[in-house]
Amino acid sequence: MDFYLDKAFQLDIAQMNLKKAHSLVFRLYGEPKIPFVIWLLENPNSLVALPGKISLLHHDYIHILLDRGISSQDEAFVIGFTMGNDLKTNQLHLFIYHFFAKFIYPVPYKFSRLDFMSFQLGFIYGRKIKIKQMNEINFEIYQNETIGFLRDFFGINTDDSKIIQEY
Repeated sequence: MDFYLDKAFQLDIAQMNLKKAHSLVFRLYGEPKIPFVIWLLENPNSLVALPGKISLLHHDYIHILLDRGISSQDEAFVIGFTMGNDLKTNQLHLFIYHFFAKFIYPVPYKFSRLDFMSFQLGFIYGRKIKIKQMNEINFEIYQNETIGFLRDFFGINTDDSKIIQEY
């Protein structure tokens, strides 16, 4: 299921500020219960978190900025994006993440082959955009900026990310 069902809704989101867009898009889903093993690798409060680690709220913001829904492929793309955008990520980190996503993570967080392809595409896109280390940005200071402004500011082109996803 995608957030953005039609072009008119996409335009509305682009004109909303970050805080309003988040409350609109994620209010239906509530706060998910994240399994401990995922928290260990992906949460910035974990001592063993991998590069690309990001709080759940800021992860949601990345979903919105990238114009991604909540499908497993969208989730994989966003995780790949944050890891790819973090310049500290290396091949060992990718190996660890892939191992856990394939063998250790519980269903529905376990990655399929299609999810891994989406992850890789997100990783490539994260490396491509001009602003790096987005997982470390304090998005609270951008709460009143529009999604359209933030996409331009961070160098995110949702058309590019959608084209990448189609390959």
